[in-house]
Amino acid sequence: MSTGLSSLSKLSEVTSAYPFAGMEYIYSVILLAFIILFFMWQTMMEQRHMKKIMGQTSERVENPSSAPAFSPAE
Repeated sequence: MSTGLSSLSKLSEVTSAYPFAGMEYIYSVILLAFIILFFMWQTMMEQRHMKKIMGQTSERVENPSSAPAFSPAE
């Protein structure tokens, strides 16, 4: 497979090897923002899920006397 270059004397004339060259920083910032938002969303979703599992929905937190009583076997 040949690149068409026979010497390095015309190296400055070679253009980008892929589209959107120079936009790596923009894509990196977008990716970093996506990762941060994803982890925040995942954390909130897991907290809601854990509260649901533990029986601590908003109505039960307001009225702690209605919390389920677990036996020691559970």
